[in-house]
Amino acid sequence: MAPVAATNIATGIWGDVTSSVDWCEENYEWTPFIAEFFNSWSSLAMVVLGEACARMNTTGNSAFTLLGRAITVVGIGSWLFHATLKYSTQMTDELPMLWAISIACYIAITMQYNVNRLVFRNALTLWTLLVTLLTAGFGGKVQFLLFQFSFNGLSLVMGYLCWRGKKDLEFARMGHVADLFAAGIKLYLAAAVVWLTDTNLCEYINGRDSKSVLPVNLQLHAWWHVLASLGLVYLVVLLMGHYCLLKDIPFKLKYVCGVFPRISAE
Repeated sequence: MAPVAATNIATGIWGDVTSSVDWCEENYEWTPFIAEFFNSWSSLAMVVLGEACARMNTTGNSAFTLLGRAITVVGIGSWLFHATLKYSTQMTDELPMLWAISIACYIAITMQYNVNRLVFRNALTLWTLLVTLLTAGFGGKVQFLLFQFSFNGLSLVMGYLCWRGKKDLEFARMGHVADLFAAGIKLYLAAAVVWLTDTNLCEYINGRDSKSVLPVNLQLHAWWHVLASLGLVYLVVLLMGHYCLLKDIPFKLKYVCGVFPRISAE
């Protein structure tokens, strides 16, 4: 979700690239049916982990299930976008990201602050619709910057709200749950590093240009999908644990395969 010089000229069944961005992965290198093979299939990490979040919801708050399903929709849209590199499918990737982060903000703010839920929900919905229309209505660099500003702004808000949740969990002597914050942020930072590297240093790492210092493309954008998805799961589970704490809902936290956090009722 960042501009990269469109140096890939190969075309498959989807024709010319019409999205406002093209990525470092070589287009149609593996099959004429998928523009970016690794970027497409790695998007399924969001589908799997989004569904995991939706199905593990033990809070009784349906908004968490909605958040998980929104993450799933992001993954599906991301697959379509990277498979076709069309502007229409780019919107199926980026717009659900805005919707998902808005749902997360609604959950966290109404959970941590005494606000009028109806008024706040309506205001947040109107803001999300406005940004959706503006993002879909512009093209090129303007569209990219508008999306990044909106999404990353809300992401910073969510980072602060998750930190507040961590502090409450630590105060309640639930340090093992609070540790999800540090783990999630570390995964997100790692994801950001590979995203920025893939975005800004493509000609040096794509394995095909004369300036490339690597013999092969490491597919860093695909790794961004995996690392960001896993980091997101850690933070969503943290929010679920914080919600259970505030609502006096007994719960336990365990890890599947030692990596994937899972919350369940006691």
